[in-house]
Amino acid sequence: MKRSDYLILSFSITGIIFCILLSYIFINKESTFILAVFNLLFITLTFPLDGKLIYKTCLLLLGNIVGAFLNYFFLLFTFLGIYCLGEFFNIICAILNPFANLVWIVSFWSISLAFLANSKKEGKDKI
Repeated sequence: MKRSDYLILSFSITGIIFCILLSYIFINKESTFILAVFNLLFITLTFPLDGKLIYKTCLLLLGNIVGAFLNYFFLLFTFLGIYCLGEFFNIICAILNPFANLVWIVSFWSISLAFLANSKKEGKDKI
């Protein structure tokens, strides 16, 4: 690997760690748990596939950023709903939160697989 590849790899890993820490500090423990589960699933299901390690770590970093933002927006939506509709809305959000996280995890993972398949195809065309 080139020196720039190591730099990108270390930047991605550092960004992933910061996303998890920031979600723990600014959002809540549940979002940190969801990001940890996403990282575990992404690493175990995507990293054994063909493709460059740089692409995979950058996709993992992008997934952590997307997940942190979506969990933050969902938290703001929950606060707004509780303010407008009362404490009952908190129960509704507690039920909907895992499903909302499942939607973004599955969607992002499928887009990542399509990106890795396209990058593999482009590499074969050049050879």
